Amino acid sequence: METVIQVLGKMGRATYREVAARLDIEPVEALNMLREQREQGLCDFADGGWFLGSVTDAKREAFVPPENPALHGESREPVDPAVIRSLLAKNGTMDTASLAKEVNRNGRGMTSAMRALERQGIVVKNGQGKGVTWSLPVATEIAEAPAGPAKPLVIAAPEMDEPVQSKDIAKIVSEIPSFTEGRVTAQAVPTVRVISREIRRAKSKLANLESLRDALRVIGRHKHLVQQLVTAEVENGKA
Repeated sequence: METVIQVLGKMGRATYREVAARLDIEPVEALNMLREQREQGLCDFADGGWFLGSVTDAKREAFVPPENPALHGESREPVDPAVIRSLLAKNGTMDTASLAKEVNRNGRGMTSAMRALERQGIVVKNGQGKGVTWSLPVATEIAEAPAGPAKPLVIAAPEMDEPVQSKDIAKIVSEIPSFTEGRVTAQAVPTVRVISREIRRAKSKLANLESLRDALRVIGRHKHLVQQLVTAEVENGKA
């Protein structure tokens, strides 16, 4: 792609709009590029046109703009937002080059068009630099999604355990002697209060057993020391 300096070298003198049309970019972008080059001393502006060099070195000539210039950049119609939305809805995300190819635009002009659409909230910019892609806002994607027939909401009934038969209860109770000792057969099923008491006793017994187990483990790790203490105690008793 040509630069603004190359365009001025070929055209001699031109307005920023003519430069934009030659490069197929937006006029504002062409003007900013020309100003940057002027700051570097590569071009200058005088008599209504831009040219290579500086004003002090250039020969002043009366600039006569051409009648009814056919500006390629201005003749193009703006990018249709509906087309961009359709492309992004179909492909999800697309980079600037792919979009430019679809709508027959160059890269720089498409970048300006996509930024304008971004400011309007039509598209969303993803990433930075060369990896920039464009996509539709989330709300737009949901709105444009084809509405299918609503599926009925099926709520599965929770699985229920099979009812416990009376014989199962009797079997469970019979296996716990604390519940059946000293009771007649008709009163074999205990109350909730009795069951809670037995649970507390079982927990207390379990805690004691765990403490005893831990103590035995400690003794097992120091069995030689324990043996020495026992031997010393026996010898002291004989003395």
